[in-house]
Amino acid sequence: MWTLMGKLVGIRELRRLTVVFGLSSAVQGVALALMIPFLRSFLGDRRDLALWLTAVVVLGVASLVLGSYATMASYRISVYDVCDALIRRIGDHVLALPLGWFDARSEAAVASGVSREVNTISHVASIVMPTLCDAFIIPGVMAAAVVFVDWRLALIMLLAVGPMAWAWALMRRRTRAADAVETQAAARTAGRLIEYARLQSVLRSTGAASTGWPPLEEALDDESRATLQTLRVKGRPAGYFTLSIQIAFALVMAAGLSAVMNASLDEAAYLAIMAVTARMVPPLSQSVLYAAEMHNSEIALRAIDAIVSAEPLPEPEPGRAATPVGTQIEFAGVTFGYDPAAPVVAGIDLKAEEGAVTALVGPSGAGKSTLLRLAARFWDVDRGGVTIGGADVRRIPTRTLMGMTSMVFQDVFLFDTTIRENVRMARPEATDAELEEAARNARLDTVVASLPGGWDTVVGQGGLKLSGGERQRVSIARAFLKDAPILLLDEITSALDGESEAAITEVMGELARGRTVVVVAHRLSTVRDADRVIFLQPGPDGGPARIAQCGDPRDLAATDGPFKDFVDASSSLWRLTGRPR
Repeated sequence: MWTLMGKLVGIRELRRLTVVFGLSSAVQGVALALMIPFLRSFLGDRRDLALWLTAVVVLGVASLVLGSYATMASYRISVYDVCDALIRRIGDHVLALPLGWFDARSEAAVASGVSREVNTISHVASIVMPTLCDAFIIPGVMAAAVVFVDWRLALIMLLAVGPMAWAWALMRRRTRAADAVETQAAARTAGRLIEYARLQSVLRSTGAASTGWPPLEEALDDESRATLQTLRVKGRPAGYFTLSIQIAFALVMAAGLSAVMNASLDEAAYLAIMAVTARMVPPLSQSVLYAAEMHNSEIALRAIDAIVSAEPLPEPEPGRAATPVGTQIEFAGVTFGYDPAAPVVAGIDLKAEEGAVTALVGPSGAGKSTLLRLAARFWDVDRGGVTIGGADVRRIPTRTLMGMTSMVFQDVFLFDTTIRENVRMARPEATDAELEEAARNARLDTVVASLPGGWDTVVGQGGLKLSGGERQRVSIARAFLKDAPILLLDEITSALDGESEAAITEVMGELARGRTVVVVAHRLSTVRDADRVIFLQPGPDGGPARIAQCGDPRDLAATDGPFKDFVDASSSLWRLTGRPR
């Protein structure tokens, strides 16, 4: 655990804090141990009473000062060196990760990391460390003091260490696997919750939302079972640990009383030892709870380490970066799979000409969206290469590549702020006039005019206060405002009603003018005006997809093949020219 803390947080301050907490506990232990001679003097010969009282008070004050300093330092470390630093580190690293890294599971891991895991780790410095120092150092010092009074009672205390250490090790060993399962179950549930939120439109339209969603219910059941199993696994060793302490205390009490009865130990010493021993029992009993907290912190550290250890795509070395000349996109012998052993696409050779609209068409699972994302370098290809303007995307700095690319997807996410701020994110320095022009081009101005708050309307989390068509217009307005020379469109009208689809299709014609456009579509209405169509088809027996046809859409529509079949299947709604029958 300390290795991970040093890697993620910085170990120097934590080591210094551990030393101060340990010193504070040791001084407090000595002060409590001195209660034995103090009570013997108080109940017997009082000649040295003032000396022992002064020693106890001085050491008590010293322990208070050290403890107060360490407590304030622990709060600073928890807030700044743990919470603030870790959240910033996660945020900075996530910004450098490729867009292909993000899915429901990774998003849930980040959300859990900056909230649950960071909160768990923040307890180490301010709660766990001081509690464990008090639980073990103070009793250790007091047990050492008992040696000078009655070695037999000290021996009983020493013998209790064995069963306690065994129970402690047993609990850590058994809970390690159980906690890991519980954490994985919680992450799966978080991912399912995100999917459930995203799929609300589908679930509600099919009526599944009213009866529950089996994948989410299964994930919740798994998490519940994992939590109960973890509690059962932790409970038994914790019981053994506490029982060892209680048995040791009872034996010390009985042995001490026997020594008093045999006149080998004076009553004052016995009462003092019992008072000191009773002081040792509660913190020792509670320490087992914080042992579990330390294990939880270790799991939280591993979860955060998995995020910050995720490898970003390599950036070109200084002096080796390539500058695109133009915006033509070319795939040359591209093979790619999310699992390299199971490629999604293989041997892809295609060109998206500069200033033209290239449509990627084909059945679901044919790799259309994958190719679109490879053009934006969500991932690096396994074989072959993708170039823009003659430059390999792997040699184009990410900032440059993103600056020359606008992406509009089917699922539009809006931030829980105003329409104005959501559009302006495409180019924060844009003027109000440029903002309004982008809105007019995207037909967003009519939406803004119909809302009571106008531009200052807050769209809600994810933009849920707007319809799908309205959210799509906000996304298109962003593309107009950014004014990038490359436009990547992925199924932007597939989930819209007919009126919204017609409006968006018209807008897209204007947005595509003068840009290099690659569009993924299932609807003929989206590709009827494309300059070139690439028809992708999955390989036999689920093999990687390949290009089945490519060319002018009108030529392909008149030629027997998969694109003609696609046109014929769509002809009940549209002609190739876009006029309804």
